[in-house]
Amino acid sequence: MHHTFVRSLLLCLTIFSTAALAEGTVARAQFASEVLDREPIDELADVIKVEYGEIQRVYFYTDLRDMQGSQVIHLWKLDGEVQAEVPFDIGGDRWRVWSSKRLMPGFDGTWSVDIVKDGIVLESRSFDYVDEW
Repeated sequence: MHHTFVRSLLLCLTIFSTAALAEGTVARAQFASEVLDREPIDELADVIKVEYGEIQRVYFYTDLRDMQGSQVIHLWKLDGEVQAEVPFDIGGDRWRVWSSKRLMPGFDGTWSVDIVKDGIVLESRSFDYVDEW
């Protein structure tokens, strides 16, 4: 009886692990000031200050694993309201994608990006764009 239980448990764990791998993972997700050679050059802090007379471009970079053949969306929001949807078709087992948003004075608030696959939010990151004047 004990051996049957252990075998059943191992089978369930194997099936669960395989299903989890089929869904894929987000290996990295971060905001950056630029992406060069398919890699972010830095990681921005949780607070970005408005620079008057300047337009700041903020990049959202994701390193996706085991999602080949799927589509993933970067859903940019300002204070919870959708500002942009950027879809990506995933072409390999490791796929690096990024999108960007131009931030200007007056766009202050809490910005977030949801990584969405098949209508499910896989991960979300946010930062505050702060006008200190």
